Amino acid sequence: MHIDDIYRRYKKARRRFSLLTYLMLLVWLCLALAQWMVVSLIQDVRDIFRIHYYVSVAAFGVAIFLFAIFLFFEGLRYNKIVAFIFAFLIVELQIVALFTLIARTYWAETLLYFLICAVVIFIFVFIGLLLPRKMDLTLHIALLFILAFLFLLATVFFLMHQLLVSQMWRDIKDFGFLLVELPISLTILFFVMYHGQTINGGRFAEMRLHDYCLGSLILFHDFLIIYWLTFYWQMISAIVTPDDWTQLSTIWHQNKMLPFDYEDYTEGMNQPPAQPTQVEEPPRPTLEEPTLAITLDFMSDDVQKAPKLGNRSFRINRLKKDRRQMPLPNRQVTTEGQQRRYMYDEGSNDY
Repeated sequence: MHIDDIYRRYKKARRRFSLLTYLMLLVWLCLALAQWMVVSLIQDVRDIFRIHYYVSVAAFGVAIFLFAIFLFFEGLRYNKIVAFIFAFLIVELQIVALFTLIARTYWAETLLYFLICAVVIFIFVFIGLLLPRKMDLTLHIALLFILAFLFLLATVFFLMHQLLVSQMWRDIKDFGFLLVELPISLTILFFVMYHGQTINGGRFAEMRLHDYCLGSLILFHDFLIIYWLTFYWQMISAIVTPDDWTQLSTIWHQNKMLPFDYEDYTEGMNQPPAQPTQVEEPPRPTLEEPTLAITLDFMSDDVQKAPKLGNRSFRINRLKKDRRQMPLPNRQVTTEGQQRRYMYDEGSNDY
């Protein structure tokens, strides 16, 4: 009787822990959706996070650092107030980290894929609860890591080929990203079932009853990984995005980068096209007009004083002047011809 009472208390505490964990997950999801909708709907906020992308990068780095501290230092999770503050800061930083991508998608796309990912997360949590004890993922965790390793191999292989082999990207076109997204998503969904079993208990491994903040954070990050991958389809497929909506992103498509600059893309959209202007040709000179202008410092007497290049004496004097400037080697005069050439080099007028 005493053992049955202890077991009933444990089951009651486990149900309370599971309910509290999933309620906190719903709070994180609602908080994220509200802030992401604000960024998507307000143009000024979108412009800020579209330009200042480093804010999201810094927020993501701080969130990962705090999450690592929260995981490795178990004493922080025993204090309910400290655990809730850490969990709230981590979630809020992860929400801000996604503002840069949210600012580049249409609000309906953000809402649609958010709902799809949230529903998929809860469906696989429920599937994990329905699995029999023979399929206890907490007991066969080694098989789960082996599957994750195989999916990781496939993901890296197809990712590098899509980035570096242009022919493969052209052949598979837009659906090539599925070769990257599906292995990662399936791996995360397997871990969602595993985490659901540890939260609900009754398996080989269970989460501690005071770690409801940790359980909600783990499921929230599982959701984030799947949701991050959907931004490719939000920007490429754009199922519910209107045609006249300005896309504020730079996307990789058909083996080339397609830049969409906001200022260049929207400026002057409603203005009529500019009419081509006719360029007037400069007037051509006639026979009566001089082709070269004569300045005041070039007079007619300068032409008369200029020496004629055809004069033989002018060429000889110029040649003598050039040869005087050249250094003469030390040499001995032996023959009459060499003596005459030497006298010519010295500037003699007998030549």
